[in-house]
Amino acid sequence: MSFVAKVETRAYSRATEVSDRVVAAILNLYPEKFRELVELKSTKVEGQSGDDLLIVGSKLKDKVGCETTLDYIFGKLEEKDRRRLSNSFIRRIDRNCIFFVRIDKQAAFLDEIVLEKGPDVIIVKIHIRQYPKCKQDDVMTMLEDRLRVAGGDD
Repeated sequence: MSFVAKVETRAYSRATEVSDRVVAAILNLYPEKFRELVELKSTKVEGQSGDDLLIVGSKLKDKVGCETTLDYIFGKLEEKDRRRLSNSFIRRIDRNCIFFVRIDKQAAFLDEIVLEKGPDVIIVKIHIRQYPKCKQDDVMTMLEDRLRVAGGDD
């Protein structure tokens, strides 16, 4: 049986952005009752053009929180994004059974979850575990089932 072991996110806060809003956008991807368990980390870096950037990351390792977060993200997606996601599962799951999703950062700040429409994104990595060894086909089946339930197609 597959389960979600960890949820990680990363987003960039440019010098023109308010970093607290980027943090808020990231936290909006997690169900409210698990947000206090989310570990946040910010790192200052220099961009290619010499501008200041802040990389804001988050991590949640609580098993129930991680499982709930996956369902929360799927449940807040609009039907067209659920279809788009379902049609691209094979490209979004790597050989280590990490499921990658890019969420629109501005929409997340407004407490909406929308698949990316441009470069201003929050990268979400959902680490899936399965014993004895994780199999991509099994993970894809699990994700499809949960996406279907989130869409009310139970």
